[in-house]
Amino acid sequence: MAVMHDEDRNEQTSPHYHPIGIFFHWLMATMVFTQLWWGWRTSSLMAGFEKSDAYVVHAQIGAAILMVAFLRLGWRMIAPFVAPQLEKAEDLPGWQRIAAEAVHWGLYALLIALPVSGLLMIGATAPETMERAVGFSGFRDLDLETRARLEHFMERAHFVMIWGMLALLGMHIGAALKHYFIDRDDVLARMIPWLGRDRPEPAGSAARKARTANATR
Repeated sequence: MAVMHDEDRNEQTSPHYHPIGIFFHWLMATMVFTQLWWGWRTSSLMAGFEKSDAYVVHAQIGAAILMVAFLRLGWRMIAPFVAPQLEKAEDLPGWQRIAAEAVHWGLYALLIALPVSGLLMIGATAPETMERAVGFSGFRDLDLETRARLEHFMERAHFVMIWGMLALLGMHIGAALKHYFIDRDDVLARMIPWLGRDRPEPAGSAARKARTANATR
């Protein structure tokens, strides 16, 4: 198996993310918002067969999100070696770069932790639902007290992480809209390439670029 080293990195640059990265981003966004809506719908149902069936779908979507999250992480690891590198955003303050990275990795962490906590909670609460959803029935072997403790902990962790996910999504979407409507730069166009076509530069952008160019001479 070939080992990739830093010197093997692709030296080309691009103003947009690679199409595979864009695909993963929007696929994950669609799945996450679908899951949030479906989870809210499921929790509002009365106990019965319909709610049990809804939890099966909820668990299956969660398992799919977990799988796509790992595939996306895998792509992120190999992309520097097989795809052009994304151009650095100009005039982006250091604190915004740090905040963007923090939100980015926070979302990644929750895209893994939320499905795991949800699957463990469903498995502890209703092993038969877990078995119907993903074909795993190991929780049947746990005693009732252990299952009750696991359910209690995972239910609370899942609840807290849902609100964390909503907060990070709000910051992520808010920042993207700020870049597009207020800063009028091409940050959002990196993930939606057609937005950058014939887009006028923001006021003062040319002057800032000239100052930057003069400072580096």
